[in-house]
Amino acid sequence: MKSFRKVIASTALVVVGSMSVATMASAESISGSGATFPQTFQAAATVEYSKTSGHTATYANPGGGSSKGKTDFFANLTDFGGSDSAVSSTQSGSTAFSWVYVPYVAGATAVAYRLDEIKGSTLNLSIPTVAGIFDGTIKMWNDPAIVADMKANAIWANSTKKSGYKGASALWTPTSDTAATLNITLTPAALKAAKGKKIEILEDKKSVKTATVATKGQIAIALTTKEAVYTVKVDGKEVAKFAQSTPTLPAKAITVVYRSDGSGTTNNFIKPLNAFNSKWTINDSFTTAVPGGATAVAGFGAAFQGQSGSANVSNAIADTNGAIGYTEISFVTDATRAAKGMAAANVKNAAGKYVAPTSAAVSSMIADSDIDAKGFVTFNFKQTTNTTAYPFVAVTYALGKTAVSSKSIVVSGYLQWILNTYAPAAAESLGYAPLTGALLTVAKNNAMRVGSGN
Repeated sequence: MKSFRKVIASTALVVVGSMSVATMASAESISGSGATFPQTFQAAATVEYSKTSGHTATYANPGGGSSKGKTDFFANLTDFGGSDSAVSSTQSGSTAFSWVYVPYVAGATAVAYRLDEIKGSTLNLSIPTVAGIFDGTIKMWNDPAIVADMKANAIWANSTKKSGYKGASALWTPTSDTAATLNITLTPAALKAAKGKKIEILEDKKSVKTATVATKGQIAIALTTKEAVYTVKVDGKEVAKFAQSTPTLPAKAITVVYRSDGSGTTNNFIKPLNAFNSKWTINDSFTTAVPGGATAVAGFGAAFQGQSGSANVSNAIADTNGAIGYTEISFVTDATRAAKGMAAANVKNAAGKYVAPTSAAVSSMIADSDIDAKGFVTFNFKQTTNTTAYPFVAVTYALGKTAVSSKSIVVSGYLQWILNTYAPAAAESLGYAPLTGALLTVAKNNAMRVGSGN
């Protein structure tokens, strides 16, 4: 494995010919399918690339999940595959063509829930508690394990159900009893509209912090806090209103919503649980991964509900009071779901801090990771001194063919455009984290290998 913390000689870039060839190629149409974790990102990126490049890029909506992305790609049904999980020898089969992983963006897998009884309070959950909920051991919302997690960290509630500034949302991370970090996210359209406008934080009714919207889609503001109400405004419009809270957890049954399809989101969600308890099996299938397998899930009855794709999982959570599941954070901060009461938990990391699923927390987590010769990333879940890491993360990949062809050359150009231009500008606005450092170097190298004959 190659550590991101070292300079990797083998990542010397291939001749920068593929990008120039891609831009000179006649108009092509390229298609991908697979992972739904990056669906929000791909939906925006394919439209923008098609608008500006002279080529047409599409990504199936819904993508079908990582397992389908791998199956379609190796069956030559798509020009690139979408996966958040590793390709097994069974999945690649007796593939005649050479291929490579191209990591292109990262993101947080939110532990997402709707629990109306706690009136906008953010859940604090440790990984053992998350594991207990998803293996069926913890069945009620007032379980002592959840109560203990809630008591272990300051609890803040957002009483604003619908953001007054379209496309703006906020996540609150208490960093101590008297401090917090506020993360304001602006969608690409909101970022464009708000550029040059003011973000204002009011403590009770007094303005205590301001920032000007520039080019970043996610703005972090550190606050010294007290027992007060903190109102977040963008261009004078209320986005969120946070206050300390002491919610009573209800004696209410938990409904677990999981991915029923072959899912890289499931695969990455299971990894921290497996690091805590090896009875969890890392793969794309939740009913195979959970201790006790499909038999155990069947025994839970209506308390466990499977849904195909990130959107369907997210909709089921948003529509069901008492539900909890896992999905990419952009599906949670979506205005329609958020207005229904869907939210994301702060999760306790290996350093003992409860952290929100922000782009910065994802970047912090993946910075201490390893990458193999083909471009696949392995996370370190034992970062006991990294207080800012969010533990449920994923790097999403395009699977690309290295053989020279007109379509693969355009796939290469599309991926290079994402890595060099689009992700740095738009990933945070869309709820993702752009790749940086040595991981970005490897990703660019692999993107240039697609369609290069190398």
